[in-house]
Amino acid sequence: IKPAVQGCQCIAELTTMDQEGRPCVTNSKAVTADMKDPSGMDVPTQVQIKSWGKLEISYVPKVTGDHRLEVKVNSQQVPGCPFEFDVKENPVLCKHRLRVDTVDYRTEGYSGVGELDGPVGVAVDKDGNIAVVEQGNKRVQIFDADTGQSLRSFPVDGEKPLGIDRPLFVSVDESRDVMYVTDKSAHKVFAFDLDGNLKFDFGSEGQNDGEFQNPEGVTVDQAGNIIVSNAGNGRVQVFGPDGTFKRKVGTVQGGCACGLALTHDGHIAAAYDSAHKVFAFDLDGNQMFDFGKEGQNVGEFKSPEGVTLDTAGNIIVVSQGDGRLQMFGPDGTFKRTVATVKGGNPHGIGLTPDGYIAVACFAGHRIERYRYM
Repeated sequence: IKPAVQGCQCIAELTTMDQEGRPCVTNSKAVTADMKDPSGMDVPTQVQIKSWGKLEISYVPKVTGDHRLEVKVNSQQVPGCPFEFDVKENPVLCKHRLRVDTVDYRTEGYSGVGELDGPVGVAVDKDGNIAVVEQGNKRVQIFDADTGQSLRSFPVDGEKPLGIDRPLFVSVDESRDVMYVTDKSAHKVFAFDLDGNLKFDFGSEGQNDGEFQNPEGVTVDQAGNIIVSNAGNGRVQVFGPDGTFKRKVGTVQGGCACGLALTHDGHIAAAYDSAHKVFAFDLDGNQMFDFGKEGQNVGEFKSPEGVTLDTAGNIIVVSQGDGRLQMFGPDGTFKRTVATVKGGNPHGIGLTPDGYIAVACFAGHRIERYRYM
């Protein structure tokens, strides 16, 4: 039984074997899974065959606490039953002090250590810590992913104002110890070292090569190339490690390019919120595939915003419009809904090494973590 978290789809795996201890095929209809929550209420389960001799029992626990699972194959109880396990609360990393007397998120009191004012971008560094861009405080704050403790922070505007007004997404180049932050209003990308010192910036407002119209998403490939999406004109562009323009990768007419992620085969997955789709391009600019459409059914989007990948190459997307966090296969095939984000107006997402998805909730002024593995 894999670690279980309240409100998320969770997994228990079953391997069936013959009398000689070899994996054997079992019809999923021959397997029953009876689960009870702490109050004795039934928890719905679903059994699916995953591979030869391996089945998966999926469920979504509604409450925390001790649960019990009894599994039978051909009406015979599986050895070790009943299995008892604890469902954990879905952890929230941090949250500002809520004030019911105001609707302005820039209220005094959201700028302290560990507090957030309009978090938008999220990136996970090589140590598993979570870097968060705050639009309200114009700073980057680094959190311990396990405890939610603020480790350090730095202002993106520095001692000498850089013209940064609307910082958005962030990406960490682990091999070069550089952090890139896009700014939608300045039409630039800023490169900082991990202590917050500005190294360089590049870009200006315009439609020519190397220019931006409201840059949003940013990611880095293994060679250190910087890939940036444009909300204003739907373009995705590639720059060298020093910010020198290299090429234009893809353009979706009428689209608003937001979050970016690199697939395992080197393609670029870009969320286009106004098109309600995710497009995949190769580095030569050829569109490989796209998936999604506007709607609230499985596999559909309401303004997709953040994109990240897991170690298996699955593409994880969060929709800003309805808060749904969905997982798709490497080819864009819908796999499952992970959770619905509670904090409001989700933007950037990132995957921690221990299998949590960190989501920046702009309206809720917090980071939420959801276990999906």
